[in-house]
Amino acid sequence: MKNNSILSFHPLYYLLLLMITSSIYSIINQSSGHAVDVTTIIDGEIPFIKEFAVPYLLWYPYIYGLLIYYCFVDRKRYFVGLGSLISGKLLCFLVYCLWQTTVPRPEVVGNDIFAQLMLFIYSHDQPVNCLPSIHVLTTFIMMIVAHKRKEEHKWEYASVTAFGTLIILSTLFTKQHAVLDVLAGTLLACGVYAAVQYTFHALPGFQANHYAARQIKK
Repeated sequence: MKNNSILSFHPLYYLLLLMITSSIYSIINQSSGHAVDVTTIIDGEIPFIKEFAVPYLLWYPYIYGLLIYYCFVDRKRYFVGLGSLISGKLLCFLVYCLWQTTVPRPEVVGNDIFAQLMLFIYSHDQPVNCLPSIHVLTTFIMMIVAHKRKEEHKWEYASVTAFGTLIILSTLFTKQHAVLDVLAGTLLACGVYAAVQYTFHALPGFQANHYAARQIKK
């Protein structure tokens, strides 16, 4: 029983790979002085709403909470989702190094809790490296995972999609990202998920060692 318990938690160790990958962002999150403004006319019509700082910050427990959940309820989707997150982030980092973009930030007015949260976000993230949006990329990947399970888990799909949509919208209303960033993040999420899913299906040895028997089916 003890050995089975240890084995059931073993796949969670792979989350360390995502954490290590995420730490790279702090290194490249520096302005080169030549960032391209990717805002459009549409972005000019989107208001700045500081209250959206809440769902923006809830992105962190959303991603890691769902990964832990899927690790125990659907091992296959857990590995495909995690692999997609890591691959997608690395591709984003490559784009940031080759082509830096920016989104102008508005002045944060007030001293309420939402203003403080916005100042916290702005102080911990430089206004560069916007396209594709990592917030959107990772959120949409988890929405894809939920979509793959929607036939048997409709409430899960609905809640993950609804909250994920709120997080994606928050990237626009907090002026952390522009519409083009959102579109690029969404398209990249679809592409990396399809590629990682195909790769994992082509690795029977990996499936046999890491998936529960009932979760290996496509």
